[in-house]
Amino acid sequence: MNPYFVIKDPRSRAGLRLSASATSQERLAFLNEASSRIGSTLDLQQTCRELMDVAIPRLADTGGVMVQERLITEGEFPARAKDGSALVRRVSTAVATHNPWEWDDAFPVDEVCVYPPYLPQGQAMATGETVLVPRLDRTVGEENAQAFQRPVIARLLPGSSFLVAPLLARGNVLGFLVLLRHDCSEPFQESDVPLAEELAARTAICIDNARLYERERRTALMLQRSLLPTGLQRSPGLEIAYRYLPASDLAEVGGDWFDVIPVTPERTALVVGDVMGHGIRAAATMGQLRTATQTLASLDLDPSELLFRLNHVAQQLSSDQIATCLYATYDRTSGKIAMASAGHLPPVLVEPAGQAATVPVVPGLPLGVDVETWETCTVDLPPGGLLALYTDGVVESREQSIDQGLSGLCTLLSGPPRGIERICDLIINAQRPTDKRDDIALLLAKAS
Repeated sequence: MNPYFVIKDPRSRAGLRLSASATSQERLAFLNEASSRIGSTLDLQQTCRELMDVAIPRLADTGGVMVQERLITEGEFPARAKDGSALVRRVSTAVATHNPWEWDDAFPVDEVCVYPPYLPQGQAMATGETVLVPRLDRTVGEENAQAFQRPVIARLLPGSSFLVAPLLARGNVLGFLVLLRHDCSEPFQESDVPLAEELAARTAICIDNARLYERERRTALMLQRSLLPTGLQRSPGLEIAYRYLPASDLAEVGGDWFDVIPVTPERTALVVGDVMGHGIRAAATMGQLRTATQTLASLDLDPSELLFRLNHVAQQLSSDQIATCLYATYDRTSGKIAMASAGHLPPVLVEPAGQAATVPVVPGLPLGVDVETWETCTVDLPPGGLLALYTDGVVESREQSIDQGLSGLCTLLSGPPRGIERICDLIINAQRPTDKRDDIALLLAKAS
């Protein structure tokens, strides 16, 4: 059974129908309950399921929510078709009858279809007005069956009372709510229209908020990906591997970045950073700082001097946005790595024998803060040694402290020699699979 197809047992919900004789207080209480239950998350499908859970069987025996397809896939409204039809997706349905499987077959969830304007559903979409049919005749059932090539519809619809309310938000028709009552001893009346319209309106606002939220998230992710390296340059004396995973939630989409920059034929810069804040602005700032770092790296500066100059760039970009950054240079002639940290988490150094430990680099203050100095730390990276740079999404979560995350990362990096691509996979696969995950940037460099 489709997980979005909600079956109600009419026997267990007996007496819950909001009758035509319901008082204004009862109707207001129903709407207040609906407001508290619809839109609990910024998830379009969850919102539609919540609407069905509220409406069935309180208002109807069967219901469904249709949303414009382009709204779901692209977050944009399609141009109005010349014939008034619209491509919509059935996002959620609910049934309170003894034959739910027939309705599931007749109106499957996730079906993408076109409702022509001669059907009540198409009429509601085209006009933006509620359509009430006290009793559907055989003609309407046959028209629906013919439109969707499903004979079962012709048997299910006739005799039902039918109400279609458009989902209106900010002047746009997002889709529609359809409700049916199969017991025509109490058909829909005009007094039911305001209730259905209010439910549809509240749901539409939640759906549109979810659409805007998802569109902003997609925009931020696209900006992030366009600013991050699509492939890192080969570095003399180093084997490089990296992974980047965007946040799973817009509230966590930030400005993590990494880079490998050839400085001279003998030296290579390794960079990882994290702009504090989230969304499009953080991603844009990340791109500017990454570009500035590449430019400053060409001057072959000591890491502390580079952070000093990069800090001035950060202060000019924004007065209220800060970033952490770790900048390191590897000299293959001496086998040493010099590094400085602007508030960033320490890298992990793995000895050729497999022992892993964090590098005791002084973190300093983040970029964007009025500070003048950072300290450079130098360590050996012998052949077979590995340096791991990362952002806080790798080691920090609600389930564990940063110290626990660092200990876990060192454990993953320890052990007998392995390919660094495999090591990357091990670290990424160890990340929590929850819906709320921060950006993850991971950069491994192994001396050859």
